[in-house]
Amino acid sequence: MKAQDEIESKLTNLPACAVEFIRLVIKKMRYRRKVRADVMAELTAHFEDELKDCRNDEEREEKAQRLIEGFGDAKLLGVLMRRAKKRCRPLWRTALVHSLQALGVIVLYIVICLSRFGIGTPTISVNYVDWLNELVRADRDETNNAMPYYEEAAKVHVTIPKEMYEIERAWPADLNDAEIQVFHQWINDNKEAVELVRKGTEKPYCWPTYRSDETELIKGQLMQNVIKPLSPYRNIARALDCRVSYKAYMGDIEFALSDCVIMQKFSGHLQGKGLLVEQLNGIAIESLVNKRVFMVLEKTDVPANALKKLQEELEELYAGQQAVVDLEEEKAFWYDLVQRGFTDDGKGSGRVLIRGLPLVMGNWKDGVWGFVTWSYPDRREVTNTIDAYFQRAEELLDYTPWELHEKGLESEGWEEMGKHCLMLQIAGPANAKVGQIAWRLKTGRAALLTVLSILVYEKDNGVYPADLHELVEGGYLKEIPIDPFSGKPLVYRKGDDDFMLYSVGLNFIDDGGRLYRTDIGRVHQWADEGDTLFWPVAK
Repeated sequence: MKAQDEIESKLTNLPACAVEFIRLVIKKMRYRRKVRADVMAELTAHFEDELKDCRNDEEREEKAQRLIEGFGDAKLLGVLMRRAKKRCRPLWRTALVHSLQALGVIVLYIVICLSRFGIGTPTISVNYVDWLNELVRADRDETNNAMPYYEEAAKVHVTIPKEMYEIERAWPADLNDAEIQVFHQWINDNKEAVELVRKGTEKPYCWPTYRSDETELIKGQLMQNVIKPLSPYRNIARALDCRVSYKAYMGDIEFALSDCVIMQKFSGHLQGKGLLVEQLNGIAIESLVNKRVFMVLEKTDVPANALKKLQEELEELYAGQQAVVDLEEEKAFWYDLVQRGFTDDGKGSGRVLIRGLPLVMGNWKDGVWGFVTWSYPDRREVTNTIDAYFQRAEELLDYTPWELHEKGLESEGWEEMGKHCLMLQIAGPANAKVGQIAWRLKTGRAALLTVLSILVYEKDNGVYPADLHELVEGGYLKEIPIDPFSGKPLVYRKGDDDFMLYSVGLNFIDDGGRLYRTDIGRVHQWADEGDTLFWPVAK
């Protein structure tokens, strides 16, 4: 500020025409204040030097006019001085200026690109809760629906007490009197809920009515409403499971096995339709009953007629049940995400909004390239990708684990489908795991039917069959059970007074029936190592 004041004071000593010319040149420069101040000082000093020998004001005025004429047009002089100053800047400053200019252009382009995500709004035209309800009901008569009984059972059931956590899966003979009392009390507490489930299993179909206070599935409102009854369903199944073991222990074998059939019907009603979380709940319940049946077979002497009856009932249930897992209803979440993440041009397409970005990029490179070039897939392309994914997913779920292993599709198949969509990449491994769980369940079914037929054979003939072919030839088993993890029959080995039946398991290798055990000796069925032993029951 002091230097500027000194320049201004010197200007007052120059002729008016010189002052006016200097100010006009500085104005036309249109440059930084410091540089303009330097130029003003330089011009002022130049005029002072030229006019110092003038004897009077008239001579100073005349000479100043000549100097101005020599300089030429003030505007042009200002432009030339600005250019000169730019050329005289240090290289680092020039590089910095150009870098900042480039950065400014980039930022501006990014702002323009980002603005496109905020321009436009989605059109919510479909209530996918209603879509789900129509899909699962399939125009069937409501009087044939078991779900109202199950929902009522969930309301009246009694939650498992803490005292039951350690004993619910035990065999009653291994419990003390106090534990037996807790065991029996919880069974009685859930008598009403169990009876409602039994009535429900008499219905031919089962489908839920999905409810949500908002039409938006992806916020989780629907999922919360679905999950609420699932925990009571598992508790009721556990109460039934305990009743099976208690009745079998007390000698009422037929009652116990009839409860097993009820549990199987209950689990079957929850499988093969609806949302995936519901189907997995049904699979968990069937796994529970499967284990309990094996325990009853091991701990009690089941009569031949009871074994045959159970085998026939289970064969009928397995044959009449639809797929263990179906992904059709899962599309509702994806379709809803699309309609909320894209604009709608009225022709089935539209451009992506910020909410839909996880649907249009497979990795950060795709995201950056699509952002820079604005070449993201449109609404129709994403919808087609989702449909193609689920179609291919159903095909992969039909392959046995062994077929997937042989074709190299265990993980690669799912990864390939979702490579252009981040959300599908996340869903792929989970769906692959679900497929494996479904095949484990199917393997358990085949093993249970096989064990039942072997036990019946032994009661009829006094010895175990030499091989599985004898069971088929004798009419004890409809067909040789194939292990989905080897493509070959389940491994059967006859011993002197017992037999062994197992699957090669997840490593696809026959380990001779060797189980995988944890460091503390606990059996881990379906581990990545060892076989899965069905008989004798692993301890």
